[in-house]
Amino acid sequence: MSEERDPYAVLGVPRNASVRQIRTAYLVRARRSHPDLVGVRGLELMRDINEAWETLKDSARRAAYDAATGGTGATGSAGATPRVDDDPNRPFWTGAAGPPPGRPWGHVLDFGIFAGWSLGEISRRDRGYLQWLLNRPEAKAFREEIVRLLDPDAQDPAQERRRGRR
Repeated sequence: MSEERDPYAVLGVPRNASVRQIRTAYLVRARRSHPDLVGVRGLELMRDINEAWETLKDSARRAAYDAATGGTGATGSAGATPRVDDDPNRPFWTGAAGPPPGRPWGHVLDFGIFAGWSLGEISRRDRGYLQWLLNRPEAKAFREEIVRLLDPDAQDPAQERRRGRR
């Protein structure tokens, strides 16, 4: 860290924060301070934010930092049960909604808050998200499936075109 700034303070998280909380804080601060958005005044702050993230995202570096500064972070507490957020077997791309509930149906998203979830799982939990996602460019490949999930009684546009040609 430049001038040995405390990475917990830079990201605004407590020392016992989970990796998920740290990642969320990093993303929020990076979005607010990115030099592409705020210009050169964000360069130094973005450097600090990136250095803090590099230190705290890696459990070994975080433990070393905590040991060197006398702090007790989440990784430094002996005998503590690991949190679900810190599960090393969990894919890094799982979105903010957490791991999927386990009843997959349809295509699986690899972006957004429901990353790792199938469209059917999202439909059961948050139909509003599907409605919002419908017109997003990243969901172009899934539009027909989303329409079917939102309105199962709706006619398939491809069938309508075929009927018109006969």
